[in-house]
Amino acid sequence: MPTHPLLTTPTPDAAKPVTDELFDADLAAWYRQPERAFDGWLARHGFRAGTAVVYRAMWGKLLRWSGEQGVPPLKWSAAQIGSFLDAQDLHKRHRYRYARLIERIFHHLATLEQNLHNPASQAVKAHLADGENDPTAFLLPGERDLLVARILAPAVAETANGGKAGNGAKTEISPTAWKRARDVALLAVLLGGGLKVAEARALRIDAIDGVEGGDAVEKGAMAIRMVRPDNGRAYVVPLFGFAHAPLRHWLEVRQAAASLGDLVFPAMANGRPMHAASIYRRIEILLEEAGVLAGRSERASPQTLRNTCGAMHFDAGTTPAAVAQLLGMRDLESGWRLHAAYEAWQARAGLPSMARQAVRPAAEP
Repeated sequence: MPTHPLLTTPTPDAAKPVTDELFDADLAAWYRQPERAFDGWLARHGFRAGTAVVYRAMWGKLLRWSGEQGVPPLKWSAAQIGSFLDAQDLHKRHRYRYARLIERIFHHLATLEQNLHNPASQAVKAHLADGENDPTAFLLPGERDLLVARILAPAVAETANGGKAGNGAKTEISPTAWKRARDVALLAVLLGGGLKVAEARALRIDAIDGVEGGDAVEKGAMAIRMVRPDNGRAYVVPLFGFAHAPLRHWLEVRQAAASLGDLVFPAMANGRPMHAASIYRRIEILLEEAGVLAGRSERASPQTLRNTCGAMHFDAGTTPAAVAQLLGMRDLESGWRLHAAYEAWQARAGLPSMARQAVRPAAEP
């Protein structure tokens, strides 16, 4: 069986189960027993078994390197994190996963001590975790199916079984349920419409067609009306069918909770906009929950979802020029570049070329 690229030298502890009996470490405990504290962190986050094994092996490798360098655990600088990544001879995707794991640990530690220094964030900002540029990446068909089956379809079932979340009056909805519905709808729009993070952050309710009898590409469909900020070009983004129910469910939850403002995806019910970094984190959590991240050798991010949306249009026979318009690209040539990147990716992945170049109008997928 092939070895996972991040798990080249697993330790005997790497396969041990994560249990809820592990302690809830304070900051001093993290410094004294970073392995045990990390196990506790894994347990509280409820990672899948395969993901937990990989993360534990990654953390163990970092701690061993730290000991060899004589650097106390969790006292690393951004430059030292960069040196560690260089020493491992990692692919860019794996460098990034290491940096994000360290960054998440320090985000957790910041809840234990205010204004705690986060060297991994500095390493990412300084591009120390970048490595060489990766070729354009897409989700495999099976990975798309996982997202639909494990993340998006449950929202469909919830809407079908529970009906509307409210009738205009404020309903008591827990912050956890509110954020969950928002995050799933956000994933649906990024994958089903190919929006960029900045576009999702700024998306407003009145830009969505197909809600409460509003206009849409066709009856029962949903679409988003967009305008490019640089040249004012208006265009319509049709949403793939799997995105409809999660988005409708979220809009119902949003209304029932009397959420303020007109942003589709606010950070909180008071209407404050989400930070871009928060969107990246929330999407990564859902990708991890669906089981997409554990087996990938390429990075998966909101940009990967956008690329994949374009790929689904190609598979449906939409021309590269039309896909460029659907994704709001700067010029039509960008659609041809994405199409070439998709064909190159299919060849790397050993997949048959699915993109058909029949000329047809861009319509609801």
